[in-house]
Amino acid sequence: MDRDLKSLVLEVVGLGEVVAGSRADREVATRIREYVEGLGLSVEVHSFPSASWKEEGVELLVDGVRVDAIAMPNSPSGYVEGELVHMGEGYKVDEMEGRVALACMHRDDPDYAVAQYTIALMGGASGVVFYDAYPEVLRRIVICVLTSYLEGPGVPPPIPAVAIKREVGLRLAKRGGYVQLQVKTRYSDSAISYNVVAYSSDRIKVLVTAHYDRWLTGAGDNSIGVALALSLAEKMRELNNTAFAMIGAEEYGAPHYTPWYWLWGSRNYVRELRERGELEELVAVINLDLPVRRPLTVSASGPEYREAVRCLLGESLEYELDSPYFDSFSFSSKGIPALTLHGMWKYLEFYHTDKDDLDAVDWNAVVEAGEYAARIVRKVREKERGFFKYEAWREELLSILARAAEFSRPPSSLIDLVKSLEVDERTARVLRSKLIKVVARGGLLAPGIFFTVLAPQFLILDDLEAIERALNSDRETAIETLKELKPPRWMPGEEVLLPHLDLRPVERFVERAEWSVAKEYLAEVKRLAVQWLDRIYDELLREIEGAVQAGDYEQYS
Repeated sequence: MDRDLKSLVLEVVGLGEVVAGSRADREVATRIREYVEGLGLSVEVHSFPSASWKEEGVELLVDGVRVDAIAMPNSPSGYVEGELVHMGEGYKVDEMEGRVALACMHRDDPDYAVAQYTIALMGGASGVVFYDAYPEVLRRIVICVLTSYLEGPGVPPPIPAVAIKREVGLRLAKRGGYVQLQVKTRYSDSAISYNVVAYSSDRIKVLVTAHYDRWLTGAGDNSIGVALALSLAEKMRELNNTAFAMIGAEEYGAPHYTPWYWLWGSRNYVRELRERGELEELVAVINLDLPVRRPLTVSASGPEYREAVRCLLGESLEYELDSPYFDSFSFSSKGIPALTLHGMWKYLEFYHTDKDDLDAVDWNAVVEAGEYAARIVRKVREKERGFFKYEAWREELLSILARAAEFSRPPSSLIDLVKSLEVDERTARVLRSKLIKVVARGGLLAPGIFFTVLAPQFLILDDLEAIERALNSDRETAIETLKELKPPRWMPGEEVLLPHLDLRPVERFVERAEWSVAKEYLAEVKRLAVQWLDRIYDELLREIEGAVQAGDYEQYS
């Protein structure tokens, strides 16, 4: 570990919890501005309206015994008391009326707490006490009344919510108890947060970003990302057309209790760049967030960026399409090439907890992340748009069509169009924004990490392949295979349902029918489901034609 980098990390970590719109937010933005000014870089501080929330006090008594607890962000103030009722991981809604719900956070999806809170509220609970899925940690997760993920005003959470440690939660789950809970918090819709942007020259072609706000200790998420970005700013300050943006309000900040509360600072920065006519000039964005676990993951805006970085950095990293949990997504969803270097999926034990400290960090991963980010920046500055592997779009689309052709041959017009597809940056920007979408499995109140997919309508192929496997299996294996289907699939933020097969209503029929009858029935289900592909082929054809025409229009207008 570079000594200067480690001292910079220690300085950033030492600033404590930083919530959007708070005094700490303003102080950190000021310190970052002073630091980059000291490097001789030009600095702009972009302020924007933000929500803010603060815990002012929590007292939790169970049968008169005090229990250490912290408030969940967005929890209102209030006093409640009543019998404790255990709701497990969040599915139980009966017997809650007037009681205090005890909920276990989901191990693979801690952010599922927002749905658990909503379920408890629907069941009549007067308050919610969360205990962690991991040992010896206290964790903050933003809670909302979850009605949709549309980016607009939500419903204020009306009942208090706090978090306790797992060990205490397990004891309470066994014996219950009488709860007295007092929570004091403060919420504002009229706070201010900041994006601090340092420039090496007037134009921005390459942008390095990291968010500086954080819950609790926040060493990995994201003090180290900020320290890495500032270190790169120092080492690359002579590199023309390169900027370094420290982003506020990533963890929290969208006003009016909207459930899509995160990435607020980067969404505002993208809006500002567009209004200034600078967004289209961006060649690439490199975001650093949770770069603390190996193998590091590259979450990239499209196949062209993902494959270009794979060629540059090799196979020791993991690669995926950009994730809606990172600031890079604010750019990539608007068609701008963007990626995040992170170790998020291996850090859930410490995510948003009081144990996200320097001891939890893999310092070798941090060093690698800094080196990888520097290599990407220099290579993009050297080759600019020649860096990207635009042919990867054609290859990936052909791969999807080849898989679909196992069930229904795509129309020749679609195959010919994809084979002849010559993607440049103009076309790629349209394809990124039109063809790559956020997807969730299960209903609105079901657990599960959001992910992004190219042409997500084709996820119905997962269902068709599952039915195919079931038809070629014995009854017992077939039933287990069909249970692997996870309907429905939908697109959060757009609230659009994707084609899928939901066989839960006919599961009992398949189990009790003669196997020959059940197979005949499943074959008919498959035959009908294949009809979806004709619609999907037409839709994909229109989208690609539209992207090509839009690219041509931008090129010659």
